[in-house]
Amino acid sequence: VLDRVETAPLVAVGAVVEVMPVEESFRGSRYEAVVLETDGGRTKIRFTSFTEEEAEWVPTNSLRPPPPTPPGGEGRNPNSWAAKLRVGSLVEMYADGGWWDVLVGEMSTARLTREVSYLCRSPNSGDEHEVTASYLRPRWEWRPAYSQWATLHDGAVYSLLMTVQPPPVADVAYISVTVVAPRAMQKGETLRCALPNGSFFQLPISGNIAAGTPLSCKVPQKAPPPQPVRFLIVPPGMGYGAKVTALSPNGHVAHVGVPPAPPPPGSRMAVPVPQEQAARFEGPTAYERLQQQRRSAGQLISRKARNHEYGVSFRQIEQYILARFGVCATSRLMGALSAAVRAGRLVRTAQSKLFVPTGSMLSVQAALEMEKLSEEQRVSAVAEERRNRKLAKQAMLTGRARRRQELEQQRHR
Repeated sequence: VLDRVETAPLVAVGAVVEVMPVEESFRGSRYEAVVLETDGGRTKIRFTSFTEEEAEWVPTNSLRPPPPTPPGGEGRNPNSWAAKLRVGSLVEMYADGGWWDVLVGEMSTARLTREVSYLCRSPNSGDEHEVTASYLRPRWEWRPAYSQWATLHDGAVYSLLMTVQPPPVADVAYISVTVVAPRAMQKGETLRCALPNGSFFQLPISGNIAAGTPLSCKVPQKAPPPQPVRFLIVPPGMGYGAKVTALSPNGHVAHVGVPPAPPPPGSRMAVPVPQEQAARFEGPTAYERLQQQRRSAGQLISRKARNHEYGVSFRQIEQYILARFGVCATSRLMGALSAAVRAGRLVRTAQSKLFVPTGSMLSVQAALEMEKLSEEQRVSAVAEERRNRKLAKQAMLTGRARRRQELEQQRHR
């Protein structure tokens, strides 16, 4: 048990944390922020994904550290954790510079690439988004009492494996060496001696000695760098022989055995790591590099623009129909809109405004996909998108409305 390990607090000045914005339009999302100042139960932060530079005070208990790499993400396949996803799994999706709570609705596999796509639905806004596993991560739940992370898609609980760098030591250390004179030697001679590590040093003889005389001295050696100390917080209910599932920040899973004298819950227990296995717990992983590339490709967004309630009211729809067609069957319009809301084709906000649940939060992903295409492919993709929008608009019209649109198109030709 480690009683005197000095660890940095999770919420310290300069630390990177995750915060859930207080605005209604950001409900169910988490964004990275930097801690500027702490004052008891509140913390001053600045978001890193918004264009606004103003800092703000938030409750300290609303902050949490950035989640670790998902289990298995230290390997070559950063999305191996997604193999456990099923329809209805709780995950988080990256969009607009933050992570949003979504549910997996459908899963499909491409014929050629065998890449799996996930149709995710936001429980807060009703939007649907089709993304690959590169834009998903587990729905993490932070349990600060014992420094644990839980993944809600499979119910696993991991104890966070933390690392503390020991204090610096002197660059030179002296080791005691005792050798035996192989022969009679006189004052002024030197004896060449070997060390266990294969190096040699010259030992001067200070007086006449006989063969077999023991000689002691201190030899300066370069001190090895101190090894970092790894530990975890002991969860409750751990007895002798139990295994604690620990997760390092880079996604490496280790099963740590409890010693014969079990430490009390909440104490810090050292986790010995052999030198040859230390590299598994350190360094960036493929998952972290993928996350960094996505962050650098994304653009800062305006937080103020999302504070406005989007959508249109029934009165606005009615006035548009009257201005366009001169007549509006109000009762039929209300029935059609109510049926669309019940079917999920429209979403009603708290202010009774309606909007179509499109993939509006996928602008970042769409821009990244367009950058990978050539100029000809980009032009073709834009043209196809326009055709799809036109077909979707026509599909939403029925009966007289579609016939009126066809007559208008013929008149303008």
